[in-house]
Amino acid sequence: MIRMNIRTRISSIKISILVFFSVLMVTGCGDNEYTQGWPYPENVRSVYVEMFNSKSLRRGAEYTLTDAICKQIEVQTPYKIIADRNRADSILYGEIVSLGDSVLATEAETGSPIEKEARVEVVFSWKDLNSGKMYVNEMKVTAAADYSMGQDYEYGSDVAVNKAALKVVENMRLEW
Repeated sequence: MIRMNIRTRISSIKISILVFFSVLMVTGCGDNEYTQGWPYPENVRSVYVEMFNSKSLRRGAEYTLTDAICKQIEVQTPYKIIADRNRADSILYGEIVSLGDSVLATEAETGSPIEKEARVEVVFSWKDLNSGKMYVNEMKVTAAADYSMGQDYEYGSDVAVNKAALKVVENMRLEW
């Protein structure tokens, strides 16, 4: 009698495990972060990156951003950067909406800043030149970088702009 109960329990545990894994296989794992498909538009092989504009009074960041985006596209995606817009499959363009800094920490005795944060806000679009389809339409990304007073604003803004470039390229993947 006791053996029968043990066998019945083992059988019901096996069935429970089997049901659990069956449900897991059917529904999948996680919150749809992964897909089995290709994460990039298949008909796009090349990107023309237009020079980004800047609404900021601080000049030079638009060059840094455009260059960083081109480098990230080459490293992180299957696309090639094309210098001639007429030969490219798609175009990426946008602007720096804001670029500035703020004080994060001050020295207690003098009140002078000892740590600051550079912050950049970018709006960009990505369009298929063959079909006219907008893959990304005026998406906003922001990025920030801390820097100490031993470093200058240029350092902090360059780090923030490079982080924004990475976010732009990350958003060139298809939505799941």
